[in-house]
Amino acid sequence: MLRQIPLIALSVAAVLLAQAAAQSCPQWPAAATGQGITPVERARAPITVFSELVLIEYNAVFKFLLAQPELGLVDITKTQITLDSVRLNYVHGIWYEMPPKAEVLAHVDKAGPKPARKARALLVMGKEDPPTVREVLVTLENEGGGLPVASNLEAVNIHSSKWPEVPYNQRPHGVMDQVGQVIAIMKVYEQLNLFLKAAFNGYSYGESCEPKCIGDNYGAYQWLSDDIQRAIYIWFFMPEAAEGDGGYIHPLPLQVLAAGRKDDLSSWEITKWWFNGHFFPSISDLIAAWNADKDGLRTSFRILKPAGAAKLYSNFEARPGPKRGADQPVGPVAYEPYGRRFSVGQNNRVSWLGWQLYVGYLPHYGPRYMDVRFKGERIAYEISMQEALASYGGNDLSQANTVYLDSHWGIGASVRELVQGIDCPMTAAYMDAVTFFKGASKPNLHKNAICVFEHNPDTPTLRHYSYSYQFYGAVPGATLVVRMVSEINNYDYITDLILSNDGMLEVKVVTSGYVQATAFKAAYRDSFGYPLMYNISGTLHTHVLAWKVDLDIGGTQNSVNIHHMKVGEADDGAGGKIYINKYEAEIAETEDEAAYSTSMAAPKIPVVIAESKKNMFGSPRGYKVQLNRPLLNLEPEGYDRSKALGFMKYSFAATKHKDAEAHSSSIYGQARLSNPSTSLTDYVDGEPLRNQDVVVWVNSGLYHIPVAEDAPVTTTTGNSLGFSLVPFNWANESPATDMADMIEITSENKAVPAVKTAVTRCQPSYLDVKFLQSGWESA
Repeated sequence: MLRQIPLIALSVAAVLLAQAAAQSCPQWPAAATGQGITPVERARAPITVFSELVLIEYNAVFKFLLAQPELGLVDITKTQITLDSVRLNYVHGIWYEMPPKAEVLAHVDKAGPKPARKARALLVMGKEDPPTVREVLVTLENEGGGLPVASNLEAVNIHSSKWPEVPYNQRPHGVMDQVGQVIAIMKVYEQLNLFLKAAFNGYSYGESCEPKCIGDNYGAYQWLSDDIQRAIYIWFFMPEAAEGDGGYIHPLPLQVLAAGRKDDLSSWEITKWWFNGHFFPSISDLIAAWNADKDGLRTSFRILKPAGAAKLYSNFEARPGPKRGADQPVGPVAYEPYGRRFSVGQNNRVSWLGWQLYVGYLPHYGPRYMDVRFKGERIAYEISMQEALASYGGNDLSQANTVYLDSHWGIGASVRELVQGIDCPMTAAYMDAVTFFKGASKPNLHKNAICVFEHNPDTPTLRHYSYSYQFYGAVPGATLVVRMVSEINNYDYITDLILSNDGMLEVKVVTSGYVQATAFKAAYRDSFGYPLMYNISGTLHTHVLAWKVDLDIGGTQNSVNIHHMKVGEADDGAGGKIYINKYEAEIAETEDEAAYSTSMAAPKIPVVIAESKKNMFGSPRGYKVQLNRPLLNLEPEGYDRSKALGFMKYSFAATKHKDAEAHSSSIYGQARLSNPSTSLTDYVDGEPLRNQDVVVWVNSGLYHIPVAEDAPVTTTTGNSLGFSLVPFNWANESPATDMADMIEITSENKAVPAVKTAVTRCQPSYLDVKFLQSGWESA
């Protein structure tokens, strides 16, 4: 039987809809054009101790450094570079140097003097004898509200290291390497093109190759020996289109090793060749084997190129055939019936439902979040990314030797503009990022590179419907997301800081982008990957993200309480024995006791506590560190190239805070994995840890076996990494119970969820945040 809707109900509904149509939801001030703050407001913003450098400060520091005669620095973007002059002194990067923690806390918590504001600069000193890499500090002053003044050049150790300088051939990637690669390839240019045209149907490399062009790309740098201190693995590809197509998954079965001896650029040459599963010492040997058809090298060589719709596998062009959702191309969209419940201040200070924090970034390491507070109490002084590793495996030349440490390439400097409605919801506010990296001559302004938005996770934070139907109680879920995306060559890292209304904090990184591919062989299915196209396979690789978490629970005197999960015995009540779950809590006395790799056979739950601060039940207040996807380093103990991967040795490690131990990895580790300037293993040295200022170091990782569904790019679903910080006796009850939308429904109290009345208040409207296609080209 059909139930009829009473006419009075229809009338009420019509009135509500008419009222809603007449209203517009509160929104961000129109002058902000979707930004958290306007450019004018940003320029007027007072500088705080947590503020990253702004445009005019970068310019002041760069101008000051160029004016120091003893440094002999040049602007490489305005310098004519030749083989004789390629070894230059130049500024590779500039970033804000966070003051010593004690000075910051004295200023912020006790109204002490504001610490001196300084910038750190990375200088590549190619003209020195011997050439070297240094770091210096520059003091910034801004008296009277005028332009910043840079002064006081200060020589310092390499960041997070005792090294006063770094060997020249551990420098970050720059123009010298590009010159070296060109020199190496030009020495075999004619022979290379003879072979390419013969093997690849008339395609060639370099100038005048149109319309049949072959491109090249490079993997990681390696220090192979004291003689060969700089080497690069190069692979060739055949692009389908100039734009909108990923050359990363169009590789040819041709790879080379280019290397130079010590600091001599003219010595660069191709020292090893790999073609279709065979290794050769020179191009002459490769050509001779091809002409002689050695081992069927020529007659057995076939490349099956995709045709028709299959050619679209590496791009985002529309596929032929019917489209799912064509009649309803947009799904549910969030809106804010009472306006934004969060705010973004002038210095990237974000506030939301009792949470406050400063959002920042470093050009090499990426995002950092400072002075994170909940309900007025500092939970963490700093939460910052330390490294993003991608380590590959294969039986060819390039993939087998590829280990990327993305701090070297610039995680923070690779942030890109976000697209409204896709990267971030329509309700998001946006912030810009400013970096100075990779030998630039001016700061790079990354428009709309950070977005902030409130998100309804669609799962209640608290919820129970009584078994006897007596009551229903709940607190609706609510989270705030701070998002930035780094695009480092082929890969995209979507980094979220997620704050919950119950005091939980989650750091989540989702991976996407193109896989790094190679020529497919049947044996690959058993070891390294599955085909993406007829001749092409993605390559097995490992992703690891490393983070620093400087927790301050109730102050800076904290301890680590490790709960060892065990199996105990009990009586079943009838004289029998049963096994039960239990834990044994043990406070780590030293750093060695608080550093371990996750083991399924010996699970541990670490909690950072304030032993002297108790909740009302006498339990030490604390936060649990929940490792959401720990990964074990499978490389053999003591393996030489693992020294730069010290952040992978421990799933969880806690050390005593030291300003000199600011990072667990280094931009200089990429070029020499066997001798990094910084390693987390050096920090874990047995010092007392109990009731100290505790810093936690965690990692999260995944193994990626490429499959057909990784074309055109890797899906974000199922590919998340991260960790959570969860209140652990920090409060006396769930911190979510003071939420205004908490509800209890009983037989006497027919409460209505707040959302059901809120949605009738207004119709959503959104600011239009234009996609500017803004970006920058590195030097």
